[in-house]
Amino acid sequence: MSTHTLSAGVPIYHQIAQVLRRRIQAGEWGQGNQLATEQALCREFGVSRTTVRHALSQLKREGLLSSQRGVGTRRVGEPTRTKYVSNLSDPLHASLDSDPRVISSEMVPARGAIAAFLGMAEGEPIFKLIRVHYLDNEPLSVVESYLPAIMQGAIDQFPHRSLHDIMWNDFDLRVAKSVHTVAVSRAETHVANLLHIGLGDPVMHVQASTYLQDGRPIRWTDNFFREDRYQYTAEFFWEPPQSAAAEPSGN
Repeated sequence: MSTHTLSAGVPIYHQIAQVLRRRIQAGEWGQGNQLATEQALCREFGVSRTTVRHALSQLKREGLLSSQRGVGTRRVGEPTRTKYVSNLSDPLHASLDSDPRVISSEMVPARGAIAAFLGMAEGEPIFKLIRVHYLDNEPLSVVESYLPAIMQGAIDQFPHRSLHDIMWNDFDLRVAKSVHTVAVSRAETHVANLLHIGLGDPVMHVQASTYLQDGRPIRWTDNFFREDRYQYTAEFFWEPPQSAAAEPSGN
């Protein structure tokens, strides 16, 4: 009988891979760093050997496990270390020296919240740019940006210049601030594939709304970070409360 409650909304092998991935990251191993047998995993999760093998194959593709005839399935190396970025009104990837790579760029119809935020009519064309940031040749985040249609002409500039630089210097779009909304979500198919994680695995979703100096909204961005590789640190500075400022100083 299975000792786990599995969701009907996510492929079973992805859920099993997620459980095993967390064990790998936590260093929970038996003697000789060898995992439980396929038969034991079948009993634990109440699934067929085919389903278990699908889950193990996914972890092998991620470089977390290896198999050798006569030896069995074993852990590979050390768990991936978390990367940190300190944020003080800086971009999300500041100080990481990540390697952004353009995955796709296309004109798409503006829909829903994105159209409303940018003050566009439903279906009006907007430029969508998808990039993946890499650290140590491993994916860290997927960044989906929705931009004015005119910026499609600058696609050849994106690989070696930041969007902020291009918007400011090439299009006179003077960005003033962005508002970040942070939430935990589940990876959809395209995000899971780009981040090399399982469908439905947790990701940190940071939705950024960007404004110009005159207050106009100019860019909508969805950032999806691997939760096992990224930690967001915010630094705040506190001013004395008004009540303290009103208090008379003692002699």
